[in-house]
Amino acid sequence: MVSEKWNTIECDETLSTLKGFLDEAPAFIGNNPSILDILAKVRLVANSAASVLITGESGTGKDIIARLIHHMGEKRQSPFIAINCAALPKDVVDNELFGHEKEAFTGAVSKKAGCFELAHGGTLFLDEIVEMHPQTQAKLLRAIENKSFRRLGGREEVSVETRVVAATNRDIPAALKDGVLREDLFYRLSVVEFVLPPLRERKEDIPLLAQHFMGVLARQYKQNPKQFSEDSMELLAAYDWPGNIRELRNLIERMMLVCPDETITHRYFPEKIGGTKTVSHSVVVPVGVSLAESEKLLIYHTLESVQNNKSAAARILGISRRTLHSKLKGRG
Repeated sequence: MVSEKWNTIECDETLSTLKGFLDEAPAFIGNNPSILDILAKVRLVANSAASVLITGESGTGKDIIARLIHHMGEKRQSPFIAINCAALPKDVVDNELFGHEKEAFTGAVSKKAGCFELAHGGTLFLDEIVEMHPQTQAKLLRAIENKSFRRLGGREEVSVETRVVAATNRDIPAALKDGVLREDLFYRLSVVEFVLPPLRERKEDIPLLAQHFMGVLARQYKQNPKQFSEDSMELLAAYDWPGNIRELRNLIERMMLVCPDETITHRYFPEKIGGTKTVSHSVVVPVGVSLAESEKLLIYHTLESVQNNKSAAARILGISRRTLHSKLKGRG
């Protein structure tokens, strides 16, 4: 089964998704030339032992590329271990990476294997590598180069065959200049480098991504997939998506939850994407306003609440569309 799917990937250079390569493999979707180049590069490096550095803005799919590199390689059945370096203090990161010996510190009642050791034969993914303390970076560099390390409190070298894939959303030249990323570690990690484009630079992929997330979320929420109206898809393509693919997925999930219709229109979008402003359900008429002006105020407020849909406004007001037109022209 694997070889058959691999042949399909090899024969179709315009592949829009690698989702079907393995059942457990993540999806990285797109027909943008940059994305197709990245996917081709993934196939080339998947079976190598070279270290990989993935850069790009937050939400562009760096973790997906890391997992694809692992899943498309010959060692896909070996462990894939991930650490978010920004989420852990320095001392905790050291322990998580390299483990400790029994009684290495207070509370160390038994020996513990670190993630470097747990990923033996497979892949260790270090997300937000620039946030790692420089002292830990030095230990990491030594472990990568020597393929061995010492557990905390230990004297013996632990040998490993672990591939390291690192990622960051930080500007690399600035991180090197500021000294938050060691230059020697950068060169050791960037044997192969992937630079993921932001979603605003690959807008032709937005319909593919929106439909993919709709299908995934429909299964998750056990609902039928919803369709996007033409105007709603145009709004999705026009927005710049500062949160990139993650922001798009979150919006699709919101649509699944708040849109009661089978077709998603712009009225359910947040205002920043082109949706409508939240309109109050009450009308305040100041004392002294004439009956005619009060009626106009009610009509305009009702039109605003339904995005200027005159048929819907007429139904709410209990009048015909012709009467509504007349009142808007001041003849009613």
